[in-house]
Amino acid sequence: MADKKTWFSKHLALLLLCTVVSAAAPAYGETFSFAIIADPHIDGNPDHRAKFETAVDWIIGNKESKDIELTFVLGDIAWGGSRRNRNLGTAKKILNRLSNNGISYIPLIGDNEVQAGCEKEFQEVFGPHFNNLSRVLDNWRKAPAPVAGKYLQNFSFDYKGCHFVCPDFNSRKAGDEGGELHDFAGGSWPWFKNDIERCLKPKKENIVIMTHIGMFNTGFKFADRFVYSESDMDKIKGFLNDYKDNVDTNYAGHLHLNWYVPVWSRLFVPLYHVRVTDETWSQKQWPESEDPGLTVRWVRADNSGSKISYHQNIENIGEEAPIQK
Repeated sequence: MADKKTWFSKHLALLLLCTVVSAAAPAYGETFSFAIIADPHIDGNPDHRAKFETAVDWIIGNKESKDIELTFVLGDIAWGGSRRNRNLGTAKKILNRLSNNGISYIPLIGDNEVQAGCEKEFQEVFGPHFNNLSRVLDNWRKAPAPVAGKYLQNFSFDYKGCHFVCPDFNSRKAGDEGGELHDFAGGSWPWFKNDIERCLKPKKENIVIMTHIGMFNTGFKFADRFVYSESDMDKIKGFLNDYKDNVDTNYAGHLHLNWYVPVWSRLFVPLYHVRVTDETWSQKQWPESEDPGLTVRWVRADNSGSKISYHQNIENIGEEAPIQK
């Protein structure tokens, strides 16, 4: 009888140990997808709103078949409106359909909200939602705001082995449509560096960066006023060079086209990819040869290998087959 009790006790202890370890360890051998919407521009234009709703409904309708569990909205979401009918509130009601269908959505601020004087309103509208995200997403971390009079929206979290970091690099200078690191105490740049340094790195390429403005430049001043200066890019590349095995992609919007840019160090070592996603409301823009239609990007993440892999899909709503890019 004593041997049976000992056998039972050992197996019970082993079962409890396995349960604790499984709960504490990141999940491996899993795949999931995250969707990306960029620049819906809910500004009172009924066509913008209708197409935004179509994009949200498409994600909900494809949740099961494409394993979509998260959705990122990469800035220029909404601004303005009447005193009783603010466009940010309208956009939030539309996005709440995702939450109601079991898809966590993550809204980023864009330069248009800032330039329209709505950055404080952005925090007030989405503040309760961010509180909800802190309860459902692992290791949620959000910087306090305002700081130096700026409502910088910096936050990060972990999800199934991936670390998603969302720094606010939108300029606060009047009329400026480019990126700015906000390199001061309490600003975005020191917060971003600290987050990258301290985050979990269980596998290679587990860090995914989400920004409104893609972290790259061209070397041409007339173009770089919409992205980042040479000095800011030197800071970014100098810092991320130490994490080139950890960072995979910076996803962004802002430019209103689907675009891919590899970012290299000065020694021609690849640091990370920049993948820009087109807006939802269909505007033909150089170098596009035709109107791309209503765009949703979805990415399948697979953490079963020695590094996390990401399969890209750019979906033009209404077309049967997604574009692979």
